Amino acid sequence: MIVLGSIAPIALMLLGWWGTLWLLGDTPWIPWMAGAGFLSGLTLDATILRSRLGSLYTIPWPALVCVAVFYSVLIYGFFMAFPVPNLIVGILGGFVVGSRHGGDRIRTLSAEHDARIAAVVSAGILFVLCCVTAWLALTEPTITSQVQHMLGLPFEPTIGLLRVVTLIGGLGLVAVEYFATLATADWARRAGPAGTAEDRR
Repeated sequence: MIVLGSIAPIALMLLGWWGTLWLLGDTPWIPWMAGAGFLSGLTLDATILRSRLGSLYTIPWPALVCVAVFYSVLIYGFFMAFPVPNLIVGILGGFVVGSRHGGDRIRTLSAEHDARIAAVVSAGILFVLCCVTAWLALTEPTITSQVQHMLGLPFEPTIGLLRVVTLIGGLGLVAVEYFATLATADWARRAGPAGTAEDRR
């Protein structure tokens, strides 16, 4: 309920915040519009969306992917384009997908198929975010000197070296996301079903 119930308040708060900033500029109305958006989201949760907030373990794949994308973008922006914290999206996604098959003592083809879809989706989202981070970093004119001072290197790395390190690091992070999602899904499947009794019915 927390995962699904947070979407409307956060999304409408950001809409009221950045939408007002885009339309009216930097005005005193921004906090009020952001607060109004947040309260509107809570109202939606308490009324129209109330019956759906406990359906995380039963919603169809397209909706689950949208949830993953929403939180991926949210975490990515919160950590200012640093993609490592986004690993949590794949881990939690694997838990949700694995819990759908909770209690299965044997890894069924359906459970394995769902786990692989979750792993591909989470890794794919992280791959896109890593590409964005790489583009933002490598197009910065002073990136080589910034890295030298940040890491305390005795030399200034070349842009070619940074590209290689970025490529290896990004692909490694995506691989970690893929296998972490698979492992979490398998663990959640063996741990048992999650959600309410109504969800499982």
